[in-house]
Amino acid sequence: MTKIIVVGSGIIGLSSALFLSLSGFRVSLITKNPEEAVSWVAGGMLAPFSEGLEGVLFDFSYRSLKEYPSYVELIREVSGQKIDLWMEGINRVVLKGEEDTLRKARRYIKEGFKLEILTPKAQLSDCVDCVIHYAEEGWVDVPMLMDALLFAINREGVEFITDRIHKVITKDRRVIRLEGVKNRYEADFYVFCTGTWTRELFDLPVFPVKGQALKVKYPHVDRVYYSLISYIIPRSKYVYIGATTEKQNTDPQVSLEGIKTLSENAIRIMPTISSAQFLSAVVGFRPATPDELPIFDLGENYMLLTGHYRNGILHAPMTVRVLQDYLLKGERSYYLDYFSPERFKNP
Repeated sequence: MTKIIVVGSGIIGLSSALFLSLSGFRVSLITKNPEEAVSWVAGGMLAPFSEGLEGVLFDFSYRSLKEYPSYVELIREVSGQKIDLWMEGINRVVLKGEEDTLRKARRYIKEGFKLEILTPKAQLSDCVDCVIHYAEEGWVDVPMLMDALLFAINREGVEFITDRIHKVITKDRRVIRLEGVKNRYEADFYVFCTGTWTRELFDLPVFPVKGQALKVKYPHVDRVYYSLISYIIPRSKYVYIGATTEKQNTDPQVSLEGIKTLSENAIRIMPTISSAQFLSAVVGFRPATPDELPIFDLGENYMLLTGHYRNGILHAPMTVRVLQDYLLKGERSYYLDYFSPERFKNP
């Protein structure tokens, strides 16, 4: 049986480990800290339209969106855990002057996608021009999903190893072994889902972008409201308000400035949310790249899947599909070439 080592325990790493194990491979997952991944604090929006994505990135994201119900259902079945998934649309809040957002919406209409341009509800502020309801979008409760993935890989017998890999020994595009703090590791194939901290192992332009978010108690939100300055996401026990985008800031602590910015922007969109009860604040670091596209690198006996930036949760199903198709069918996805790190090399 082929032995595979997956490095990383964010949503891409956990999903890769689970789906490869279900496909019959002997899988070990190595992580320095299973609770450190940014996935745990992500908003969970499945929103390629609201994000305004275009080109190949939109194509990849939309295909992943359509796979989400079956992806979550399989994880539910294997784990036996509940995962909240809403696939009945997101309200994209359009502020006055957002002509580019409306231009993209009109293009989506011409391309045959489902959306409605609506007048704002009374609870939204006067700075809102309109609301675009993207009927195909949705959101997932990420902590529920991550918990279920951990349950599932445990049930499947995936070997879970806590160690920090500090060096990847390679020769001619082939991994020889991994050097960890506690041990050395060898396998037939390696999958690197190293996210924000990819540069610790590979000379690639992946860098952290800090995001802070709030959890508040507020019962009057029944669907996601997404805008350029704030997104408000209802969950079963709280409302999630996100998120700051802080480049060149690696401080892992919540800041008063972050809380102030998040609160003011949410109130600017939805004034009544000012009465919400503050519960907590969270911090994560998104794995960004210079062009905000993922990096997929295929070697002789490894695949690197990183740099998903704001869309790691959304991209999980299709990223795993690229990996599975290669290992099970020998199919080299077009996305392996388009998202190749070769694009960053000087001509």
